[in-house]
Parts: sequence; C-alpha cells; structure tokens
Amino acid sequence: MNKRPSVSAYLRGNWFLLGLIAVVSIGAFAHSWLTPLVELKLLQTGLVFCVMWMMAAPVPFELVTQTLSRPLPGLLATAVNMGLIPLFALCIAPLLNPELAGGLLVASTVPSTLASAAVWTRKAGGDDTVAVFVTLLTNLGCVVITPVWIMLLLGVQVQLKLLDLVQSLAIIVVLPIAIAQLMRVNRNFCALAERSKSRWALWCQFGILTMVLLGSIEMGRRLAAENGSSTSLTLTQIVGVVLAASAVHIAAMMVAWYAAKFLKVARPQQIAVSLSGSQKTLMVGLKLAIDCGVSILPMVVFHVSQLLIDTLVVQWWRKKTDEATN
Repeated sequence: MNKRPSVSAYLRGNWFLLGLIAVVSIGAFAHSWLTPLVELKLLQTGLVFCVMWMMAAPVPFELVTQTLSRPLPGLLATAVNMGLIPLFALCIAPLLNPELAGGLLVASTVPSTLASAAVWTRKAGGDDTVAVFVTLLTNLGCVVITPVWIMLLLGVQVQLKLLDLVQSLAIIVVLPIAIAQLMRVNRNFCALAERSKSRWALWCQFGILTMVLLGSIEMGRRLAAENGSSTSLTLTQIVGVVLAASAVHIAAMMVAWYAAKFLKVARPQQIAVSLSGSQKTLMVGLKLAIDCGVSILPMVVFHVSQLLIDTLVVQWWRKKTDEATN
C-alpha cells in the first residue's frame, strides 16, 4: 500500500513553485509599501549578474567544445528558440490585453535556460552536452538577437534604445558567463564550483524569487494606476496567459522534435533539441519585462508551465528509452 507523501515532503519538493505564487501575491498586493525596492535599479542588475554567474560557473567549457564536431542539433535548437518562438508568440499575443501580450512577446525573445534544459535532457536519457551548448549559444547570442526582436515586436511601446538593450544584456548575461568561464582556468575554482553546485543552485532560486517579487511590485503599481485601487487580474486573463504560454512552449517543442527527426538527428540529441529549443530563462526575462514596462506574469507562467509540461514529457521519454534498452 502506497503511503501518501507527508506535508514536509510536499513542501520540500514544491517550495519553489509555492514561493513563486507567494511572492507574486505579496508584490502585487503590498506594492505601496514595497515600492522603494523597485527604485533600486542596481539591485535588479546585481541580482541577475550574480545568478547568471552562479549558473555558468559549474558548467565545463569542454562540454561545449565536444559539440563543435556535430553542431547541427545545437544550431537547430537555437534557431527554434531564438527564431521561431517569437513568431509563435506574435501569432497568439493578439488574444491577450496589451500589457500581457507585451509580456508574452518579451518572454519569447529571451534565451534558453542554463539550468533546467540540461537537467531535464539528462533525465530523459538525452545528450545534455547539446543542451549546454544551446544554452550558452542562445545566452551569448541574445545580446544582439533579443534587442532586435523586442524592437520589431513591441516597437514604439518600448521606451528603450537598441544600444541600451544591447549594453544591458551584455552586462547581465555575457559578462558574468565570461567571468565564470575565465575563473574556471583555475583548477581550485573548478573544484570549488563542482562542490558548491547544489548550494549555488539554491541561491539562484532565491535570486529568481527576489526578481519575481520586484517585478510583481511594479506590476501591482501599474495595475493600481490604471484601475484605481484594484490590483487584480480577471480569471479569464490569467487563464488566457496560461493557455498562451503553454501553447507557445508546446508548439516549439513539437517543431524542434520533428525537425530533428526529419534531419535524422539521433534520439539523444533529438531530445536535447526539443527541450533546450523550447525552454526560456526566467531571470533574464524578468529583468527585460521590468525594463520594457510590460507584465512579468507571462514570463513567470511560461517558466512554471515549461517545468510542469516538461516533467511529464521527460517521464514519458525516459520510459520509452528504458523500454528500448531492455
């Protein structure tokens, strides 16, 4: 007879998702007291910088060089992630109100996540070296690609200059990754990064929750300004965001999967292409959503939905992989 999981076990397994719900609620409804935090722009930049550094530091650059002899899977996933997903979002964004539509469009332009893509790929029996290659390639490429997409998709709605976006992304994405990889030249640092991987991952999650809080405060301020004392979204709007973000993610995953299959990519690499090609990083997306003045809710929803959807898909793939090897 299977025992039901205890409350403590449930909280340990789902604390991050519960934390996301909590900080979004606190930020939206207590925005009037927490507004001074949003005005600390250096806090936002510093948080993103530190989280990107901690995510990149444990990643051996050798994993990337291994994929250079067979770059097709990584290039295919990058094309889907940075090229097709913004187009998918553009098709579905008109179904949302302007602020939520803007948030979905911004979320679609950010790079693949440095953390979960490789982990999920490994769990599914895929080639995690391809996932690492894609995450680094999209994060480095986003310095040019993301600002161009934002200007094309949002246009006059964004009061930011192209060069300002490029400079911001270079500081919060490229610089910490470059510093982390340069530090890995030292063997002692490599050993430290490997030992600290789990602890740094936990700190990254706390950093993400803090950025979600800051974004929620800004979202609450704008909603209050538009609707008087109201700080709530309608249930229809929330459901619409969930369906839109999930649809974009699933569409990208399916296109990446069948494109890799059509190009006769081996199954382990095919899994990596599908996962890394469809996932988006939360940290950079939150910063850009705040800077662009759009809702952070689509970025948060995209992140949560990709975790839930990919967990189910990975379990199914893993079962198929195990059956094939037995």
